[in-house]
Amino acid sequence: MAYIIQGMRDLLAKGENLPTLPAAVFQLHKVLDDEMAGPAQVAAIIEGDPALTGRLLRAANAAAFNRGDRIGSVAAAVRRLGIDQIRTICLVLAVVRAFPNRSTGLDHQLFWLHSATVGMMSEYLWNRFGSARDVPSADIYTAGLLHDVGLLILEQFFQRDFQEARHEQLETGHRLWQCEESHLGMDHGAVGGLLLGRWSLPAYISEAVTNHHHPEQAEPEYRDISRIVYAAEAICTEQGVALLDEGGADCPSEEILAELGCPEEETAKILDQVPIMVERAREFLN
Repeated sequence: MAYIIQGMRDLLAKGENLPTLPAAVFQLHKVLDDEMAGPAQVAAIIEGDPALTGRLLRAANAAAFNRGDRIGSVAAAVRRLGIDQIRTICLVLAVVRAFPNRSTGLDHQLFWLHSATVGMMSEYLWNRFGSARDVPSADIYTAGLLHDVGLLILEQFFQRDFQEARHEQLETGHRLWQCEESHLGMDHGAVGGLLLGRWSLPAYISEAVTNHHHPEQAEPEYRDISRIVYAAEAICTEQGVALLDEGGADCPSEEILAELGCPEEETAKILDQVPIMVERAREFLN
């Protein structure tokens, strides 16, 4: 039985091989805390990263954001989409860039489609059932988007151990996170939470990622956010936007929506959002 806890500690301590985010992403987080900051300052930060600028303009002109006229500058993108939306888009693009596709292992195209859809569903559920009004819904999207980022760390840095856990999942039919806990000593949520802590994202994001398969283990003040991400992944998985590597959903959609306080008559309406979100995610990621 291979335990990777010490390996993760060593990886975090050294840091030189860990995926990193562009300085622009961290600067954008600081800008949001400054009430005096405006679109021009946000645009200037993004324009300092040419690669990020190009991908942002491409994303902003995707069908999901296009209102008939093309966006030709970062400033125009910020004015049209708003600072919160721009920060979210930049984070998505930066994280995708930080984890290049590998020739073996996870299907990265499916991975990011699943992740982006779970992010959208997390934000949707938070706006409908969330309790902490002081937490921006864009941050809940981020938690949903990054909920499985630990799988990319396992694939990149602990490939043999990860493959053994995946093999165990295929043999037993258990969920992958359960096989990771028994074989590796921690699941991919805990691995991802450690990385996000290093990235200095808000504690409630890393806590939700850490506990997205067992929200009851989250700290009390972060439990609602963890439950939302848990629910979003279960819904998306059961509705066909799944990572085959992970196995089935942790809980039936109807049951988990009822636990969130969703009236029975609204369940079908929420489930109908999944294919819409999939198309939005596909347009954005292509």
